[in-house]
Amino acid sequence: MLGAGVFVGVAPAAEIAGRWMVLAVPLAALTALCAAISTAHQSASYRGGGAGYSCVRDKLGNASGRAAAGTHLVGHVTAMAATTGAAAEYLPFPKALTTVAVLVFVALLFATGVRIRGLAGWLWLGLTLAVLAVVVTACLTIAPVAAETGSQHRPLAVTSAAGVLFFAFLGFERLTSPGTGERRLPARAVRRGLLLGTSVTAVVLLTVVFAVTRQLGAVRLGLSGVPLLDALRAADAAALVPAVGLGAGLVMVPVLLGALRSARSVGLAVVADGELPGVLGRRTGDGPCPLDGVLLAVAAVLALLLTPAVAMGVAACCLLVHYAFVNAAARVLLADEWTWSMRAACLGMGLSVILAMSMPVPVMGATAVVTVAMPVGGALLSRVRPATRPRRVPVE
Repeated sequence: MLGAGVFVGVAPAAEIAGRWMVLAVPLAALTALCAAISTAHQSASYRGGGAGYSCVRDKLGNASGRAAAGTHLVGHVTAMAATTGAAAEYLPFPKALTTVAVLVFVALLFATGVRIRGLAGWLWLGLTLAVLAVVVTACLTIAPVAAETGSQHRPLAVTSAAGVLFFAFLGFERLTSPGTGERRLPARAVRRGLLLGTSVTAVVLLTVVFAVTRQLGAVRLGLSGVPLLDALRAADAAALVPAVGLGAGLVMVPVLLGALRSARSVGLAVVADGELPGVLGRRTGDGPCPLDGVLLAVAAVLALLLTPAVAMGVAACCLLVHYAFVNAAARVLLADEWTWSMRAACLGMGLSVILAMSMPVPVMGATAVVTVAMPVGGALLSRVRPATRPRRVPVE
């Protein structure tokens, strides 16, 4: 969660809504929490990777399942592009070289089975919070040079800013929907983890937003490509820029690993269902497969072609559409249970649609193409090759 969204996402959100983006943070957090609750219930019923996709396909039909799969895959690939681009912006090396080097490094880590968990995970989280603490401290202890003029006041753009900041809360499926062979936590631990993770991310994001907005102002913040580094320069703390930039680049590596694992999990489920060419899923045991290389290659191309802010917007919009389908399927799955989880699925479906429809028109256009392309492509492919496995049904 504490990756490119907090290091880059505050700038496009400020450009959209100005100082009103503080209201977008809790709205994005609530949307993410509803989606997380739905995926947790689906994972309990549809075991293995791609539980949300399998539930959508089972409850809403093949076309909806394909749309959910397509928006998930494209959303995570563009999320990888946004994160890679953000790391390249922060690291003090040539951007094109850094982009390729970061993805090659992630590919090697993934192929060798490296998993950042346990003590390594806590150390990486500590590094992230330390980097953010340095920036926040500098911004709050040093007075801004001059008062901002021409500030943006766009309260009606809060939903659009929330759509962008939704990106900062992605990653909860690593807890709610583990892949095949991964550890599944008890329901109580998942609920605690969701509440804690979402709350901490929201507090950290609000703190960073307040600090950098105080130092840069909403207008300058909206124009920044590396808002945390620009805030340090404005606070007369340029000496800290190299260290903070290096730390920010390093802490995005686990984000890329998580995004790749999530995309791979759903991608393999889609391949097994015959919706993508079977050659993509060929592998030996739990080792790498051609799908991993395709995902990384597409992410590299997008990272070179798109700015992190644009890639982040496309990723957020695609995944909002994906979770609209997921929440709708969870609503059907929980139809006989009038519980808070079912109400959360209804609320999450509505919020996901509202935030996605509030995104900039080019971003919505790209998402619409993705939403339509996968059902059409899957339908054509299903005519020439049968599915390699039966559709999964809920576990009783």
